[in-house]
Amino acid sequence: MDELLIRGAQIVDGSGAPAFTGDVGIRDGRIRVVTTEPGGQAQRVIDGTGLVLAPGFIDIHTHSDFTLPLNPRAEGKIRQGVTTEVVGNCGFSVAPALPGKAELLGDYLAASAPWLEFRETSFAQYMDAFPATSVNTIMQAGHHTLRLMAMGTDDRAPSDDELRHMQEMLEEALQAGAIGLSSGLFTTPGGYASSDEMIALGHVLRRHGGAYSSHVRDEANRVFDAVREAISVGENCGIHVQIAHLKLSGTDNWGGASELLGEIEAARERGVEVDCDQYPYTAATNPLRNLLPTWVQAGGMAAMLARLAEPETRQRLRHDIEAQGLNNFGRIASWDDVRIAISPHQPQYAGKTMGAIARERDCDPLDTVCDYLIEDQGHTRILITSMTEEDVQTILRSPTMLVGSDGTSLAPYGITGQAGVGT
Repeated sequence: MDELLIRGAQIVDGSGAPAFTGDVGIRDGRIRVVTTEPGGQAQRVIDGTGLVLAPGFIDIHTHSDFTLPLNPRAEGKIRQGVTTEVVGNCGFSVAPALPGKAELLGDYLAASAPWLEFRETSFAQYMDAFPATSVNTIMQAGHHTLRLMAMGTDDRAPSDDELRHMQEMLEEALQAGAIGLSSGLFTTPGGYASSDEMIALGHVLRRHGGAYSSHVRDEANRVFDAVREAISVGENCGIHVQIAHLKLSGTDNWGGASELLGEIEAARERGVEVDCDQYPYTAATNPLRNLLPTWVQAGGMAAMLARLAEPETRQRLRHDIEAQGLNNFGRIASWDDVRIAISPHQPQYAGKTMGAIARERDCDPLDTVCDYLIEDQGHTRILITSMTEEDVQTILRSPTMLVGSDGTSLAPYGITGQAGVGT
């Protein structure tokens, strides 16, 4: 006899077939039968009449590797029906952290995971130590992390030895169980990489059957070139490419979603395995520092903070932003579109916009941003509204699109984020 029978539910089996009314029998923790024949018996019976029964959802793009060690039960995801998460996205992974470089990695990821304790670890050791979680967790190696370990925050091409080191670390991660490599070319230090560097890493992926996921180099003014660059890695290496959270950011770029999807369709017609994912919102989240041009961050956090205090840096920033908009996000209506989400050293400002803080301080908004980053030691995380609903809906309807929250697995109590509990 089955342990559990779910009777009379509307079953959506994930095959694309129409929903049908039926029963699901479970024995020894596994589905034994899916049937339209009534009359099954079990130790426990759940009446599914009027309810939909489906396989667990896959959240294709998350950063729950930052939160699952603190909350392995992952109630915030399980209660939404999410049973699998793909983590290590946008080039950010918690491993490897080589001897003497754990503090560097922890400082780099502090705006995303200020609660995590970073320690020296190989990718294999990290996988072994990762807690048992209620969701299935699929790991990726992050390009930012590999580059930090091989060459720090340097704005240059890697030497042959440094590139070989990155390839070796990637190979070790794949052998330990990572499914692929993620990149976040929109910001430092990964953004200092050339396409050739990514292709060199892509060849390692090809040897191991790995995939490439990319938060592309620009999601605003150069988004078409950035998507083509990601596709070229897959085309050159013969690997699957996932375009992370596809969007057109910045008011100058609104209305181009259909044309951008056309780039993916054209690549698929050429035989490139490429898909995209999306969170269905007009707002995004990121460290505040990533709204500024990458040259500001050259040399790491301490160098950036020192640079931001200089009047000539602020003058150059003002010129660049007026000419091109924000890094990766393009032009926004005002600094009221940027809201503080996490501020480890100034938590009293959480929920306020940068525009409101500037008015409160009677200060120029850009000077306020620079001052705030210095005061918060560069660790501020924000929400930014930079997309239009029409583009979001166009991408959402694409058959090449998979839903990814770009959030974290959170406990269902306390303050939660929309991405993590509402996607």
